[in-house]
Amino acid sequence: MKVSLSLLISLLSIVLLTGCWDRSEINDIGFVVATGIDKGTKDKFLYSLQIPLPSSMGGAGSSGGGGGTSGEGPYLVAQGEGGNERQGIEDIQTKLSRRIYLGHRRVHVIGEGLARVGIKNSLNAIFTQPRSRISTFLLVSKDDAVNLLKAQPRMEQYSGEGMREMSKVSLNMTARDALQDLYREGKDMVIPAIERAGTTKDDKGKKEVQMSSFAVFKDDKLAFFTNRNESAGLLWLFEKMEKKSTSFPVAKNKEISVQIFENSIRPDVKMINGEPAFSVKVRADGVLFENEPNYRIEDPRTYRLIIRKMERQIKREIEAVLKHAHSEEVDVFGFGWYLFKNQHPDWENKWQKNWRTMLPDLKVTITVDADIQRSTNSGIIEKE
Repeated sequence: MKVSLSLLISLLSIVLLTGCWDRSEINDIGFVVATGIDKGTKDKFLYSLQIPLPSSMGGAGSSGGGGGTSGEGPYLVAQGEGGNERQGIEDIQTKLSRRIYLGHRRVHVIGEGLARVGIKNSLNAIFTQPRSRISTFLLVSKDDAVNLLKAQPRMEQYSGEGMREMSKVSLNMTARDALQDLYREGKDMVIPAIERAGTTKDDKGKKEVQMSSFAVFKDDKLAFFTNRNESAGLLWLFEKMEKKSTSFPVAKNKEISVQIFENSIRPDVKMINGEPAFSVKVRADGVLFENEPNYRIEDPRTYRLIIRKMERQIKREIEAVLKHAHSEEVDVFGFGWYLFKNQHPDWENKWQKNWRTMLPDLKVTITVDADIQRSTNSGIIEKE
């Protein structure tokens, strides 16, 4: 009897153990590393995917690096059209033999044309797509997004990896961060901008990607791209200048360069005639890297001169981006968000409804406290 019962249990177990019924072989999956979305015709969207091709990337003993086979990169860029992103993906799927998998996506690029119309739906789609990462880096292209996916940077095997590495040392802006800024009161989105570029001045191929400016949004629509000074001002405001350099003139055609190792911001607000007036204290500590005028920084008077020049440069850069943004009624730093958190009743009753119209006349005082704590050997010896 016991033997029969054991045999019956074993047979039932065999029936229940049916194996992995929903298995997915790696050879059947297309791993997406970067996506892009552009504005199509009428109400259509153009959705693009970048998928590495392992068979073209080479293994041990290969030359490595970028490039590809037969003049093409070791990746596939596919594009589909649809009324929304899901339809665009389904359109691409009809052209691929492998199942599209977004779980490894690292970068999502939004084309300039779509950014000027509005990106709220595109951001929301990232959260609703199955297995999509909200830690995906977000970028805005100064061209069609698909052209950035087609770029062939020489130091990476595909442009998605290059854009990911650049994003990490920029604002480190993810889809989650952008969506939080979108729904915060008194705070507008700032997203790194990306464009194609050449490694030299006469390089017309523009196979590389360049990240040197930022896309500033008003609500979910692109308001403007920053210039060089405004980009530096944003990095100061967002405390992202660490391990970056700032240069400023101290004499005729002579500049000093300082690499920053500490950057902090401390905002404060006080009421003047019932209206908020902000003060922003900026702390910047750095190392002297380049000393073109060959000044002796050990001399107290010379040191104070250099520090004053450095502080003025930082202040000008911050004021430049604030002036431009506030003239467009954009709260790029989040002064309204500061009031929302620290003076919430007054925010709701006095300023919330008219905050954008108040921005052009908002009083903001920038105070910079800079310090050069040590210098490196520039290789130049000043003659006495």
